[in-house]
Amino acid sequence: MFHEFAYRHTPCVVNGQPDAVILSRGSSGGSQFGRESDYMGRFAPESPVVTGDIVITEDSYLICSLRITPDRDKYCGLVKSNVVIEVLRYSQKYDSNDNPIGDPTFNTVQSGVIAYAEFVNAKLLQENPGLLPTTAYLLRLQFTVDIKRPNDPALLQPDRVLLNGKPYRVDAIDDVKYPGLLQVQLSEDGLR
Repeated sequence: MFHEFAYRHTPCVVNGQPDAVILSRGSSGGSQFGRESDYMGRFAPESPVVTGDIVITEDSYLICSLRITPDRDKYCGLVKSNVVIEVLRYSQKYDSNDNPIGDPTFNTVQSGVIAYAEFVNAKLLQENPGLLPTTAYLLRLQFTVDIKRPNDPALLQPDRVLLNGKPYRVDAIDDVKYPGLLQVQLSEDGLR
């Protein structure tokens, strides 16, 4: 089926590899992502695309779901990214002799991370009982991003995410809800 619609193919890059996709708007009004960011993508059977991949055309998309059609095409649920974030970790810097330099601070561990952020309002808190009452944003990003659970014993303080120039504290990470993706709950950072 994918090859029968060559006139609708959009060139794209999937995790650095050239590919082609047929993009269309998602049609379900009750989508977990909302209508504006909800897309469907159809890839060729030989495409290496899997859930959690990033698809880049003129815009960037995260693959949230994938199913194989009877024609063996790869039919994916996509969310259009809307932010590029930076992950910060509280750590001590050391010189070449392992002597501490200054006080511990939040240092960038990963920047330029493509993600989808959703502001948490009262309606979303009611619809999703798993959200913490302090959650300000839900963030969806690739599983490979170096972001740690707040209870990780190696952390001095929970990681922070720089979102639109403002730091937010990582309160919870769900690595089960969307295969290949992390759903991160962010709260206002009261330390900065």
